[in-house]
Amino acid sequence: MDNEKFNIDDWSIETPTGWKKFKGVKKYSKKVLYLVTTEKNKNVIVSANHAFLDKNNNKILCKNCLNKQIQTKDGLEIVIKKEKIDKNYVYDIVDVDDGHVFYANEILHHNTHLIEDFWKSVIPVISSGKKSKIFAVSTPNGTDNKFYEVYSAAERGKSTWKAERVDWWDIPGRTDRWKEQMIATLGSEEAFLQEFGNVFLDGGNSAVGAQIIERFKENRKTPIYSLDNDTYRVFELPDQQKFYAIGVDVGEGIGRAASVAQVLDITDLKDIKQVAIYGDNSIEPYHFANNLVKLCGQWGNPPLLVERNNCGGQVIDALYHKHEYEKIVSCSKISSTTQQTTRHLGILSHTNLRFAGVSNMRYWTNTLQCVQINDIDTIKELETFIKYPNGTYRKKNDNFYDDRVMALVWTLFILETEICQQYFQVDDFDDQGKPSRISDIGYWDKDSRLYGVKELSNTETITPLISMSSLQQQTTTPSSLFNDKNLFPEEDKDFFDLMGEGWKAL
Repeated sequence: MDNEKFNIDDWSIETPTGWKKFKGVKKYSKKVLYLVTTEKNKNVIVSANHAFLDKNNNKILCKNCLNKQIQTKDGLEIVIKKEKIDKNYVYDIVDVDDGHVFYANEILHHNTHLIEDFWKSVIPVISSGKKSKIFAVSTPNGTDNKFYEVYSAAERGKSTWKAERVDWWDIPGRTDRWKEQMIATLGSEEAFLQEFGNVFLDGGNSAVGAQIIERFKENRKTPIYSLDNDTYRVFELPDQQKFYAIGVDVGEGIGRAASVAQVLDITDLKDIKQVAIYGDNSIEPYHFANNLVKLCGQWGNPPLLVERNNCGGQVIDALYHKHEYEKIVSCSKISSTTQQTTRHLGILSHTNLRFAGVSNMRYWTNTLQCVQINDIDTIKELETFIKYPNGTYRKKNDNFYDDRVMALVWTLFILETEICQQYFQVDDFDDQGKPSRISDIGYWDKDSRLYGVKELSNTETITPLISMSSLQQQTTTPSSLFNDKNLFPEEDKDFFDLMGEGWKAL
């Protein structure tokens, strides 16, 4: 089919999120074709490598689809027949907006166009040259494509590619007035953000808006410490005068989804800050519990919100029975929040509670816009954490992860009013009945030894457990000083003055 024989702007194609524009129709060479039939007698003729989608939005190739469930307009249906037919030319819809998915013959299809084959064949050849350089340039177009995959990995420092961007204001003559005129011309701010704002807009309904994610990227801090092989990142030092909360999502430790602990500073509810994150995809739940206790001991032993589903129960059992950690927040439909049995400890996540948790996160991130996220991996997960047609929120598909997001969801759950009042004095509420100002309820043990950053894998002190400001407030001469040579070099006169006053260096 020749795209020039008709005006492509007059055509749309049906997708799960409505009718969408596409770039055209591509004719391919002759291939062996198969007639695929579902249990409700839906039929389509495709090539062996044509992709359908399963219930998790993962691709299922035609050659592997027999007896598998695929998505249709009527829901999931099992493929009951795959018949080989003659060779013929193959046509495909090119670059469907917002996700590269479309309905044909009432079956959901995934269109990848030429990029995957091009990438696999061309990149190895070009990169084999000693003086070769490769530049991949594009405007963002959703998160389900090769460019996003490459650029996202480069942003996180997880590939040999280097991420660079040219923003609209870097171009001479482009002012705020130009931006307003361009938004009017394109019809929406979202279109402007995609074409000129370097924002990857997901085809689904993202849990956190694109502008907020861009603000996270622009304002994020780099870690002041990256410990335990970069699994533990610290953005601010623990402060004895502040309130912290830690939310946890537990993985299996088999190299896929990570076990994650998010540490938030919730002292000022108008300025909630991510101050640390610990995430490891290869640690077993039992050992993760050991490190979790060490982590809590560096941030004042704060309330711990652990999703107890699946492997989370093992972590809670170890925390409660072995380590006797008592500040484990409990919330479920079947237990009160004060029960102290491990069967009921933790966040027993189900559809309603998970939705309530995500809605609460969206209130603080989207509505109030008072949360600062520093970790780039958390930000990237937020880009692909979307709302599905049935109203649930989760990762876009199994090519992505949401463990950092869910740990963030559970950390912010400490600000659910009923839970918050167990650990803090709520001094004021906002118009929605959420806490707007909190203070110490007398629950907290302000032991200075519980505030300081260390490697979780050993006991080496990275920062002093007692800050210099607290030293000046001491009324008696202390007996020991935790010495980090980077903070107190041997030629530092103040350090030796302290030793002369009776301090001892460990």
